[in-house]
Amino acid sequence: MSEPTQKYRDKELVDALIKKIKQLTEQIGEKARIMHVCGTHEHDLVKAGLRSLLPKEIDLIAGPGCPVCVSSAQDVDEVLWIADNHNVIIATFGDMMRVPGSKESLYQAQGRGVDIRVVYGVSDAIKLAEQTPDRDVLFFSVGFETTSCVTAAEVIRTTLPNFSIYSSHKLVPPAMELLLQRDDLEFQGFLAPGHVSTIIGAKPYDFIPEKYDFPVAVAGFEPVDILVGIYALLKQFNENTSRVDNMYKRYVRYEGNVAALKALEEAYVVSDARWRGLGVWPDTGHEIDDKYSHIDAKKKYELPELEVTDLHSGCICDEILVGKSKPHKCKLFNKACRPDHPIGACMVSHEGTCNVAATYEEIVWED
Repeated sequence: MSEPTQKYRDKELVDALIKKIKQLTEQIGEKARIMHVCGTHEHDLVKAGLRSLLPKEIDLIAGPGCPVCVSSAQDVDEVLWIADNHNVIIATFGDMMRVPGSKESLYQAQGRGVDIRVVYGVSDAIKLAEQTPDRDVLFFSVGFETTSCVTAAEVIRTTLPNFSIYSSHKLVPPAMELLLQRDDLEFQGFLAPGHVSTIIGAKPYDFIPEKYDFPVAVAGFEPVDILVGIYALLKQFNENTSRVDNMYKRYVRYEGNVAALKALEEAYVVSDARWRGLGVWPDTGHEIDDKYSHIDAKKKYELPELEVTDLHSGCICDEILVGKSKPHKCKLFNKACRPDHPIGACMVSHEGTCNVAATYEEIVWED
């Protein structure tokens, strides 16, 4: 492990931060509920055992921060319909293979002969299209701004006639606003995602304290990073103030990655988006701009109206995604629905809340 990385896992630093957090929690004198919207945060804080170190008054809620988990069954269904009806090679990330569709996952479809290839990114899918000029290749592209900016660059420059992209990209800040507007959720601060913030910067979160008087802290992923983010939010609670604290300045700039943002603006238009089990959320998606319609699979292939089942019987992924419930509350958790046999999308990815809980056997939660 490199010295810079080790610094952010230093036991003395962790102990000192836990002590400061406990002191602040005592001063606040009430329960503090903090929602993160990042699957990596959930994975890393559970792996490091941070919940067990924090005062019981602090409840860290996992929000809809896993891009695989929020992918709708309809997106899977439509991609498979294209493959079945147009003899198209599907290329996508490994995590997407077992995301449930209405009737089957990509992995199950592959088992019956559908040509589906796992790739590391859009550039691999383009190489596949170059190597198979007699076949159409569709890249099933999912993810938040971190992933969509890479795909955006290829939307702009790729002109291969046998290559298209199915965009299932989603936007984090507008989703955070919709979470704030729900009257069935109760929490006091956002721990903003580090990876997304390296692209968009800290600036896009400014509206949250300005419009909603709600605290935000941008945090990284090492134990010290996460604890510093929590401490920053507790300070805001204690001071009865709201702002955006960028606690990940070694990677996150206020204005973000200007080149990546320019590519996003050029390649996409903001659209409504389907979120697993949560319906259509307005202005939370990225669709390919009409001027690049030649690469847009949704325009290239005429899609029919499909009968869609987003959640299978017993699955409560919708409640888990917004922090209304926790994995052990699901009757399927670690029984019928397991990492090796996911029924719900939250059990698929290593960043999924249910997968994390099952993998690290975190079955004792604070209700």
